[in-house]
Amino acid sequence: MTDKTWTIGELLKWATEDFKQRGIETARLDAEVLLAEALGLKRMDLYLRFEQEPPADALARFKELLRRRREREPVAHILGQRDFHALELCCPPGRFVPRAETEVLVDEAIARLKTLPPDRPPRVLDLCTGTGAIGLAIAKAVPAARVILVDVDPTAGATVNENVRRLGLGDRADFRAGDLFASVSGAVFDLVTVNPPYIATAEIDGLMPEVSVHEPRLALDGGPDGLDVVRRLLAATADFLAPGGWLLIEVGEGQAEIAAALPAPGLTHETCRADIRGCLRVVIFRRV
Repeated sequence: MTDKTWTIGELLKWATEDFKQRGIETARLDAEVLLAEALGLKRMDLYLRFEQEPPADALARFKELLRRRREREPVAHILGQRDFHALELCCPPGRFVPRAETEVLVDEAIARLKTLPPDRPPRVLDLCTGTGAIGLAIAKAVPAARVILVDVDPTAGATVNENVRRLGLGDRADFRAGDLFASVSGAVFDLVTVNPPYIATAEIDGLMPEVSVHEPRLALDGGPDGLDVVRRLLAATADFLAPGGWLLIEVGEGQAEIAAALPAPGLTHETCRADIRGCLRVVIFRRV
């Protein structure tokens, strides 16, 4: 990028082409988002100002954002936030980035909670919570729900608690550090949601750098076939579900039917649901 005089339109075109050459699949979108961030504008406002020249300080900010994205740092980490299920979530560097594919799990959870009798608050447990995306989206959509958010990584608590604060859910959402059910011994829930690590160990280093380099391996590595944590979940969940309660698990492409057939004492497989790309993404079990 030279020191010539640039218009906003020229910057957007140049950044898009540069990202494409670097193998970034969402080149245009990323260029728009980062340029809008540097200028303090909404994305759509860029198109009203194509012929304008950005101020020097905004151009300097954009160059720094470009540098980070060219090194394949995720846009969510660069901005420190991620939109998920109509929520704006804190998502700093080093945290697992919530995906749009996961929103179907939230929708399925909400639909089931709304069938429960209104005589008491629904009890929800969100395991492998990461930023808290799933559990907090459920809490926001179901105002009566009480949600416990658990992650084996204790450092996740700072991000989850910041999102709880931002969303005003401090009276209904509680973070706990622990491995799966270890921190909720003796508790019983109406619904358990999990987006576990489900990538096979040998495949992680071959993923795009945004994931393999910048996201926590603890949130990715599902063992030799990607289903180690899923097996542990299915073996233990029935003890923590009320009769008729549900377990919703996100899985990777090609894993849904395998996961549905795994031993699940005390549970029965209810259905699988596809994500926005048509991939079977959520495996749903119910307490017998």
